[in-house]
Amino acid sequence: MVAVANHLLRLKQGGVFVLRIDDTDNERYLEGAEERIRQDLAWLGIAVDEGPDQGPHAPYRQSLRADQHLAVAEQLVAKGTARRESDGAIVLPPASADVTINDLSRGAIRIPAEELGATVLVRSNGLPTYHLANVVDDHTMAITHVLRGEDHIVNSARQLLLCAAMGVEPPQFAHLPIVVGDDGARLSKRSGAVGVAELHAQGWLASAVVDWLARSACPPVTALPAASAAELAQVFDPTQLGHGTTKLDPILLGKLGRDHLALLGADQLAMRVLARLEEQGARVDAGSVGLLAPGLGDAENLQQAADLVLGVLPTPDLQDLGEGERAAATALIAAYQPRDGGVDLDAAKSLLDGLGVGKRSVRRVLTAADRGIPLPFVLAALSRDEVLARAQAVLDRP
Repeated sequence: MVAVANHLLRLKQGGVFVLRIDDTDNERYLEGAEERIRQDLAWLGIAVDEGPDQGPHAPYRQSLRADQHLAVAEQLVAKGTARRESDGAIVLPPASADVTINDLSRGAIRIPAEELGATVLVRSNGLPTYHLANVVDDHTMAITHVLRGEDHIVNSARQLLLCAAMGVEPPQFAHLPIVVGDDGARLSKRSGAVGVAELHAQGWLASAVVDWLARSACPPVTALPAASAAELAQVFDPTQLGHGTTKLDPILLGKLGRDHLALLGADQLAMRVLARLEEQGARVDAGSVGLLAPGLGDAENLQQAADLVLGVLPTPDLQDLGEGERAAATALIAAYQPRDGGVDLDAAKSLLDGLGVGKRSVRRVLTAADRGIPLPFVLAALSRDEVLARAQAVLDRP
């Protein structure tokens, strides 16, 4: 959600999106985490505009800038605004007065001086801390806005103190609500939170996920129908972010998923579903998928759409045969045998109305299921010979 909020602000104000990897603490650095972040941002359509010499659009790794961070710490010691401890650590003394953060969304946030204490700038092992690295990098990179989680409010106060000690202008801060689960606890992998990579694997459209996260970050966005990132950015307002905590509503994601699939249009949706089926090793007729695509309105993501298609195109194995299915099979054979070919959508609707049997039984004959893609689309996608074969298979069953 933090990345999406910064992305929308970049689009709205015409700035650049800078990605920095906080790897100043080796004990907390996770192998592979950087690559996962880059993959997630790429899938969401969030481009990194600026990167250092190690490659175009690569993130800044703070560990590679340690010399710059340490040089600033030494300057502060020389000025007397920071002190060196007996173990070699460098610290900024405790605040002498309360610190006020002029939050873009929340207004003035006052942090009592006694809650802050001294701020470590350089550890006893000689490595710079998160606070020092961030403030130095914000200044040298001319960062104007930082949108971060509410759990960073105290960190923002410490960094304001450090900006003052360095004599530099701080960026503007805005703090986003913390995402929590139904139990009110912050979401984490341990609590079963689903990450961006999992949403991708499940078949959600990236545009739907961005839309979902934007609505959770900025309440004014909820007035929009399903929207692209560019449209969301027009409404996104860093002065009106959510406060406190927020829950990512799965029902809202489902609705947005359906709406964004509809925005693709039938042709694009058919191509995306066909590609997903091919990735999974399913061999289906592309033309039939195209005919079924307009009937995929109940699907929330590409996997659900693919499953609905697979509920029609393979020959079904109907169990629990009853008289209703036999009657439907007989009616289908009577309706199709005189025809030279299949039916289009309008003809399928008329044919269904004239069969004189229950539509549930017709569906079971054709798909062996009780629900799925609307029957007119099913009939339009199946050839005359396929309909007759499925109906005859029902009648041939003992």
